[in-house]
Amino acid sequence: MVPLRLFVDRFGLRVLGGADPSDRRVRWVHVSELADPAPYLSGGELLLTAGIDFRPKDSAAYVGRLASAGIAALGFGVTPVFDEVPSELVSACEAHRMTLLEIPPQVPFAALSQAHHAEIVRAETLALRRLSDGQGVLIRAAGGPGPLRAVVDRLAELLEGWVLVVDHNRDRTWAAGPVRADRRVSEALNRACASRTPLSAALNTADQHVEIQRLMGPSPSGYAMAVAREAPFAVADRGLIAVAASALSLLFTAPAETAAPDTLGAAAVAALLRPPAWEAALAAPFDLPENTGWRVVRALPSNLPGPPGAVAHTLAELLATPYVASDGEAFTALVPGDRPVAELTRALDEAGILAGISRPRRPDDLGEARDEAEAALNGSRIRGEAVVAGDAAEGLLGLLDPADAARHSTGLLAPLEAARDSSALLGTLRAWLAHHGNWDRTAADLGVHRNTVRHRMRQASRLLDRDLADPDVRMELWFALRWRARGT
Repeated sequence: MVPLRLFVDRFGLRVLGGADPSDRRVRWVHVSELADPAPYLSGGELLLTAGIDFRPKDSAAYVGRLASAGIAALGFGVTPVFDEVPSELVSACEAHRMTLLEIPPQVPFAALSQAHHAEIVRAETLALRRLSDGQGVLIRAAGGPGPLRAVVDRLAELLEGWVLVVDHNRDRTWAAGPVRADRRVSEALNRACASRTPLSAALNTADQHVEIQRLMGPSPSGYAMAVAREAPFAVADRGLIAVAASALSLLFTAPAETAAPDTLGAAAVAALLRPPAWEAALAAPFDLPENTGWRVVRALPSNLPGPPGAVAHTLAELLATPYVASDGEAFTALVPGDRPVAELTRALDEAGILAGISRPRRPDDLGEARDEAEAALNGSRIRGEAVVAGDAAEGLLGLLDPADAARHSTGLLAPLEAARDSSALLGTLRAWLAHHGNWDRTAADLGVHRNTVRHRMRQASRLLDRDLADPDVRMELWFALRWRARGT
């Protein structure tokens, strides 16, 4: 909204009685010559009129209706109808504490509308610039030393208020600015910490405006932030709060924040460290009980470039766990067993990472969990997506050794690979098997004549020296083609 004082000062308007324009703000500039424009107003307008059909004796009723509609001010244009603002109108505005402005003939009503629009655009531009600059400040703070403390401090400075971040799982707090967290604020923070779904709240008191945000972390709940200041929050302010909330959530789940020393992660997933307090040491970074179950994830992150250390770090962030290590062939990770497995598979699939995930196991049974994850990884190679141990879709393929499966598939398909038209033969074989030997559906799928399909399948049968009517042969070929499509 635009300060009413801007119009007064920019156009040299005369203020006649009523309220001081300094504390009024204009939402819209509206022109109306109706005897009763109130039904068409929404509040906050600078209403302009030239007094056409205006009767001074009706001033009290006219101003009363405008006051009820909540307009910011009334602008009365002198000439050509009235040479001066009617005294009855001035008295009515004084009675209703309505700001009345005299609009001289040299100031067109359109100029006031244009000034309002230009000021709105200018304010939006400044807000976007402030949001952009503030985002840069917060991002640099999140990437520097002591990032949690730095983000909290920078947010309080940017908003000229106070910030309080709480971590109920480890009984930690970070505060900046003159914090005034009364009972209502504390209760709202507790509700946000207890929630396992996104939650935000706004609290307004006589002397401060408070925003509450639930934060994400390695545990399902327990993290929240309160931000407050005396002035109301604008759109850019809320944008900065959202950026800070995202940064803090990432910092809470980052390996550097949740982990013990770096060597613990590799030792844990390799199952080499087994002190008496093994369960407690493993669960501590996640603020979980000692009897927590764990899932082992075996992953082939071929879509993640870089050296093993960089890939492990990326996987750690993706799975929100510090426990990630490479054995040269694949990566192994440990994640808490109470984490929804659908979230894990979705994150892995969206990143294009083939992975096998074990059932939840106690720390003493991580060896068995790793075998389950390895078998599930074999199934993932075939299906092209993350597979969870025990999933019926994992099937017998999950029991195969990858190297043996690759050798068998390569040898079985070698005659077709060596053929001059190998691509056409392999593609036709796959489509024919997928359509259960139906010639017409295979032809439609490939966009060729059914006789072409028959010719290619006779070639394939001859080169493979196999009877394609045999269901066992079809099963082997289908497996080999699926393995070939995923690689090893």
